[in-house]
Amino acid sequence: MKILSWNVAMLELSAQAPTSVQHFHIEEAIREFTLELDPDVVCWQELPNQVPFVETLDLLQATTRSHNGRLATLVAKASLAEPEPEPEIVAIDGVGLLATFPEHGDRPAFTVGNVHLEPGRGGEGRRLEQLGEIVSASPTERLLIVGDTNMRIADVEFVTAAGFATPKPPRPTWNSKKNRFRTDAYEFSAYFTRFFASPGITISDMVVHDAPTVVDGHRFYWSDHFALSATIAVA
Repeated sequence: MKILSWNVAMLELSAQAPTSVQHFHIEEAIREFTLELDPDVVCWQELPNQVPFVETLDLLQATTRSHNGRLATLVAKASLAEPEPEPEIVAIDGVGLLATFPEHGDRPAFTVGNVHLEPGRGGEGRRLEQLGEIVSASPTERLLIVGDTNMRIADVEFVTAAGFATPKPPRPTWNSKKNRFRTDAYEFSAYFTRFFASPGITISDMVVHDAPTVVDGHRFYWSDHFALSATIAVA
């Protein structure tokens, strides 16, 4: 199963985009990227009060507002076809969405937690509290936590100690030196978007989608975060 996570920065335009690029181009770019990647599950963070349309996906009917924008979890229509049972989704207020996929054949039930955690260097205590809320609310032992965790290295060490696999993405998922989405942003790189897997879930083929777009000679990105995808197996 292929999972995509992307903080889409409130569907705002990059400061580096040319004047010929309009807001509707952002949704079209997200749609085209998602269609090409063809994921089974999509986890978006930092949405305004709209969800980009992708015709191969169905929106699971729950949402919550984080510290900035809303979250949405979508599932490929092909994955929802019979005999695959439809996942159940609940919102954890201000933290994330839990989509639970029932047992199917030899595959045990599992849950995908789409999260957008507290930002900032001083937010580590609250981030770990939020992560604890997700773990406690999961109806299944097998839990994949996906999204913009805003976690620093020390935070991730706690997650690892709690028994989760915490593979580091192959490249930063945030790089404000390379991606000048906002010209006044402090320049640094980080691994904010992550995949954390409980025992019973393995993560492979992790890819950071950090290729720029070039329009009218302008090099820019569709979000201040890079999308992250991976394949998971549940056993």
